[in-house]
Amino acid sequence: MGEGSVRVNQVPAVLTLPPVWQASQVMSQTIMLVKRYIEENYRESINLDSLGGLVGLTRYSLAKQFRQQVGVSPYQYVCLVRIKNAQSLMKQGERPTDIASAVGFFDQSHLAKHFKRLCGVTPSQYREQFCKHV
Repeated sequence: MGEGSVRVNQVPAVLTLPPVWQASQVMSQTIMLVKRYIEENYRESINLDSLGGLVGLTRYSLAKQFRQQVGVSPYQYVCLVRIKNAQSLMKQGERPTDIASAVGFFDQSHLAKHFKRLCGVTPSQYREQFCKHV
């Protein structure tokens, strides 16, 4: 296989958070609040200014603390949460064309771009591989 090739059988059935992204004793209450807000509002438009306002930090301070404590930027975390929810909807029988806006992406191509980056396959390939019963 070439350098950019993907092996479908290596793709996880469900995208999981690496241990560094999961809440730990060292994660501040502020960052846990931001994570919870993202997980509850991932369908909406989320930006650093609104997240910072939620916890009384500047966008730069929030971005720095979030990356240090969670391991990814707030934007990457939003994408991760959206993709995990997209996978769940696919397993329930929803089609990628209907899922994109339901999980907060602008359109199907935006979903496909992030899905491929995080899962290694397109939403359609994922659906074929892991949602055969649907």
